[in-house]
Amino acid sequence: MAAELPDAPHLDPLAREALQLPDDRRLARIDRDLWIGYGRALDIGQRLERILQSGRRMRPDNLLVVGPSNNGKTAIARHFVARHTPPEDPGAERATIPVALIQAPNGPRIPQLLSAILAALGRPPLAWRSTAQLRAEAHRAMADVGLRLLLVDDLHNIRGSRCAPMLVELREIGSCTGVSLGGFATREIVDVLRQDEQLANRMAPCPLPRWRLDDPDYARLLATFARYLPLRRPSGLTHPDLAARLLAAADGLIGGVAAALRRAAAEAVRTGHECIDDTMLARPGVLEPPAWAEVAAAGNL
Repeated sequence: MAAELPDAPHLDPLAREALQLPDDRRLARIDRDLWIGYGRALDIGQRLERILQSGRRMRPDNLLVVGPSNNGKTAIARHFVARHTPPEDPGAERATIPVALIQAPNGPRIPQLLSAILAALGRPPLAWRSTAQLRAEAHRAMADVGLRLLLVDDLHNIRGSRCAPMLVELREIGSCTGVSLGGFATREIVDVLRQDEQLANRMAPCPLPRWRLDDPDYARLLATFARYLPLRRPSGLTHPDLAARLLAAADGLIGGVAAALRRAAAEAVRTGHECIDDTMLARPGVLEPPAWAEVAAAGNL
């Protein structure tokens, strides 16, 4: 007979189960990544899904998600890839990889871009290759595994004084292989794409702005966090004053909100307070600025 779950109707059943764990394991549960499918993230996922399923391969559709750093772009990309990673088939002659995610190289370095694609497809180059050889191998590998959508995180990193050849390389991935591109970048990518009008015209922009207090999605986001953080008492995260404090401390970024909530929940477990409220937000280190901000402001360093 299954053990009866603790009486905590404010929590999701999985979070209620976590209340039975020792505190050290409950703290570990709090500190792990938590995917929350809020409205804008779901919309981006649906747009990527339409691109993935599209039959247009001669000039495939592309998407460019643009937003500030620490606002959930990488989480969206990784979640989409995880949803579309097929189970391993030991009997298959070759792997099927419909979606792959790579990190953009630091600067307009075409060999690093092509090597990253090969590594993501399970075929890292084992010896020195010319750019032409890497290109041929990458295009062949994309065809072999059935790649349809290549996601490139931190695409703004390709900016540099000689970026034009890199932009042509990205454009020709679609032209030569029929693979769509999904870019994730900060606003610096706008200046980069101005150097290649053809590629810019093929990238449909999708903004991911900072959160606002009056955004209904923000209240739903906080309510979801409250259901999944395993605390014994309800947390009034959607209270206007508390929600505003969180958003201001996070500078409107979902990554900052999530980090502050994890720190506050950990404090609530350690102190036995068992909920997030103004008392927990006032604890040292919960809403304090990042350590780098303190270092930059220090006058004696």
